[in-house]
Amino acid sequence: MAAKYKLNKVELTRLRREQKTYQQFLPVLKLKQEQLQAELLKIKRELEARKADLEAAQQGWESVLPLLGEGLVVDLGELVRARELIIGHKTVAGVTVPTLENVRFSEVELSRFGTPTWVSRVLPRLRRYVQLHTEMSIIERQYALVNHELRRTTQKVNLFELVLIPEAKEAIRRIKIALGDMQVAAVASAKIAKGKATAAQAARLAARAAGGGA
Repeated sequence: MAAKYKLNKVELTRLRREQKTYQQFLPVLKLKQEQLQAELLKIKRELEARKADLEAAQQGWESVLPLLGEGLVVDLGELVRARELIIGHKTVAGVTVPTLENVRFSEVELSRFGTPTWVSRVLPRLRRYVQLHTEMSIIERQYALVNHELRRTTQKVNLFELVLIPEAKEAIRRIKIALGDMQVAAVASAKIAKGKATAAQAARLAARAAGGGA
């Protein structure tokens, strides 16, 4: 910052104003940083919970997987595919993140005679698995967005706390020293000038006195 400020009172006022602004804004940034950290921890826990749910939903598939290879009248893959995702949004510490409101699947009426009975039992489990996987994808997106904003906010906190405020303080200190030196120099110059004027006047008086005596 040494090359960006001038050693005068106007610059001193400007830097003091900037320092005050930085110090007022820093607590706001720190509060946002804390809120984002808390939200990120919450989202991380939600992710862990969804992963646990997915692992639980996968249990017992060994007995079902052989049946999926059977020829079926209905397209089981189409039945478990998400037909529509209802996505909402919420704001977290100033960050807009997506939320999963609902997962809609294709509504197909199963034939009692052409569809094996196990399909009606397995279909809800498959759809539940798809929904959990979709929820986890949305939560991962939330984590990415909040984490990105947290990094940006942390950079700003560090900029204010470690760079801008210390630089402003140092610049103010240097300007105050320079102004003090200038004031001392001005006083000294004034005294010297006054001394010279006094000496000159004394010399003139002495010259007049000497001329009168002659």
